[in-house]
Amino acid sequence: MRKTVGARQGAFMRNSLKSLTLVGSLILVVSGCATASESVTSEESASPSSTGESVVLSFVGPETPESMQPVIDLFESEYPNISVEYESVPFGDLNSIITARVGSGDANPDIYTADQPRIAALVNSGLLLDITDEVGDISGLVVGSTIEASTVNDRLYALPISTSSQLLYFNKGLLDEAGIEHPSTNPEDRLTWEQLRQDAELAQTAGAEYGFLWDQVNRYYQLQPLMESLGAGSGVGPGELDIDVTSEAWVTAMSFYGEMFSSGIAPRGVQPGETPDVFATGQSAYFVGGPWWLNKFIGSEGLEFGIAPHPYFESGEPVTPTGAWSWGINPNSDNADEALLFIKFAALDDNGSVATAQGFGLPPANLSSFANYYASNQTVEGVADLISYELENTSVIRPRTVGYIQFEEFLGTAFEDIRNGSDPLSSLEAAEESIKNAWSRIG
Repeated sequence: MRKTVGARQGAFMRNSLKSLTLVGSLILVVSGCATASESVTSEESASPSSTGESVVLSFVGPETPESMQPVIDLFESEYPNISVEYESVPFGDLNSIITARVGSGDANPDIYTADQPRIAALVNSGLLLDITDEVGDISGLVVGSTIEASTVNDRLYALPISTSSQLLYFNKGLLDEAGIEHPSTNPEDRLTWEQLRQDAELAQTAGAEYGFLWDQVNRYYQLQPLMESLGAGSGVGPGELDIDVTSEAWVTAMSFYGEMFSSGIAPRGVQPGETPDVFATGQSAYFVGGPWWLNKFIGSEGLEFGIAPHPYFESGEPVTPTGAWSWGINPNSDNADEALLFIKFAALDDNGSVATAQGFGLPPANLSSFANYYASNQTVEGVADLISYELENTSVIRPRTVGYIQFEEFLGTAFEDIRNGSDPLSSLEAAEESIKNAWSRIG
């Protein structure tokens, strides 16, 4: 039976007996009587693999086909009558594709990757199926912030697949040449931004081409900790369509950001996607970026690097960004039961979540898979403990607002302008006005 947008209650009625069995097995997950892996196994009696029905699930996301293959292969081996056809699209095109297809009532794709800060906007447009009652309580199974980011008005609309954090990378050789002590991995000894700026300038004087650079240099995800560390908040609130990005703390944070470029410590003109290569080739003493770059840096010839906690302002608090991917179900899907089975397998099953993480550079949101992932994939001493600490103690998600897409877009323009020398206050005022105008058209 075709589902209509927003018809959550009807989405699982195609086969009522199978749905009841599925929900019953899900209750075992939240009761603490079974592991996520056991709950998936118990669903086999209600799956198409036992009834003989053949189902093809369509899936759209920005991940490469190669990264998706481990979890698809493992799932199909356990449920041989369900196959998953994956379509990889550029991240920049993902939201327009989903809006066009799902928004028009198309049943394809059954499943898609949802960028966590955009989930509220997707829900507001009726593009995600409410899976709260079918999944139940998953606290204790996945990282708490990823559940928060996948929830709107206390309802769960997608299952968290991955999470993220940021690390301070440093070039050991460049610091040694400048006589700078290597930063500690201990969060209690994290560098302040003020000390980092001083050391970065010293390293540059001693021969480094650049003292420092951010990974996603002009993006909100990367820069949110600057404002949050000074107590400025996310820029959204108290209501989800209230905007304040021109406070004194916001301007102070953005003035620091702009000065890092105007001083030449950080390079202008280098775009996201290019910044990791600058560090990997030994051109920068420091780099703040995600743990997904570890393998790249490990494989970079001649690079000796270390990791340390994300910096903070000496007058503020340590803050790190987080958030990544969740997988959700098209409300129009004709295969909602099977789609739920697949995303549960990928997110909650012990073996399935490890297979999902196998192809990704992002930390898995599944708590039981987290340690296994870093033990087998990225062997930098202390990295798993540091990321775990940040996720538990310093991480903040991006604001949950139906206007996040416009918020991110206009602030990205302001960040780039500030990086290139524009006045921080004027740039932020222009962004705030543009965001207000855009939000006034949101129903």
